[in-house]
Amino acid sequence: MSRQDSSESSFLEIKNLTLQYKTSGYLVTATNNVSFKVEKSDRLVLLGPSGCGKSTILKAIGGFIRPSRGSITLNGAEVKKPGFDRAVVFQEFDQLLPWKSALGNVAFAIKAAKKVSKEEAEVEARVFLKKVNLQKFENSYPHALSGGMKQRVAIARCLALKSKVILMDEPFASLDALTRQKMQEELLELWNETKFTLVFVTHSIDEAITLGTRIVMLSPHPGEVIEEIDVDLSSLDSRYHPEFAELKERISRILFKDQLDYVI
Repeated sequence: MSRQDSSESSFLEIKNLTLQYKTSGYLVTATNNVSFKVEKSDRLVLLGPSGCGKSTILKAIGGFIRPSRGSITLNGAEVKKPGFDRAVVFQEFDQLLPWKSALGNVAFAIKAAKKVSKEEAEVEARVFLKKVNLQKFENSYPHALSGGMKQRVAIARCLALKSKVILMDEPFASLDALTRQKMQEELLELWNETKFTLVFVTHSIDEAITLGTRIVMLSPHPGEVIEEIDVDLSSLDSRYHPEFAELKERISRILFKDQLDYVI
């Protein structure tokens, strides 16, 4: 049974969420009546084809988009605007401040969120850069970092804020296959260490199974919840388990049902 069927309140709850926006004079419905719940320390993955509203939902949870209908609540309080209790890692590598070093980017966020001194922020920033194995690059600027390194800085920044929820919008999609797999493994290692709550957007079935403890599958535009399943394949070598292939086939059948021409 899906957790969204429970009547108990949850840490993060998306309820009957419809998101719309105007473009070229038309009203576009991105998602329709979407509901799901996220508990503390969940790794929930939103999975579906391009255009199904995954990123739009993530932006709404972040407080950047107001729902047309429905609600988003975090710890019982309605989400109405962005806040430090929700940290976001986007797909783009240029989300870092180009005039600040890796250390400066993380420290700047800590200083803004916690109102601490520059020195205190830098001490804490070094701790989290070490967690993502970038302590040797703390003085490097974004232009001198690879795509994977930039994403590590962005992840370190989110962890340093100690936000209630970390939102990731296809953060590894632009990386090469080897770097992408390495980043997935590092993200799982960080989660095992800190047990942060994660909402992760992807259109990759493999990535969803690798990273998720739960997967919410969305239909093509407008996005609606097709099915929600629990995943218990979180070890770093899970992609080599027979269960991985079986789950991938099951998810593929659900997503491709009546849409065999749709490519994920």
